Amino acid sequence: MPHLVEMAEKWRDKGVVVLTVHVETTLDEEEGLEKSLEKARKILERVKMKGPNYHLAEKQAVWMDRLEIDGYPAVFVFNKAGRISRKFSDDEAAKAEMATLIPKLVDEK
Repeated sequence: MPHLVEMAEKWRDKGVVVLTVHVETTLDEEEGLEKSLEKARKILERVKMKGPNYHLAEKQAVWMDRLEIDGYPAVFVFNKAGRISRKFSDDEAAKAEMATLIPKLVDEK
């Protein structure tokens, strides 16, 4: 996540926004949702993530199916038209490709 924070800061004046989504997991059921959300808020504060933060209140199987992912974290990159340009299920792959992907998307007409 630190590379996403860095990218957001670098490209903020070009309209790049990084938002986070907390998805419900079995841990939320075990610990209680409020405790889990508080943990997520603390992590975002610690890494200084300034973008919007949302809570997806659906069961894990539902969002994994709808988003076509098999785990998390997952990173989605949207283009200016609001369509998914790239989806990463591997944080290292996302980190490696962001340096070339974001400038291309920012320069799109």
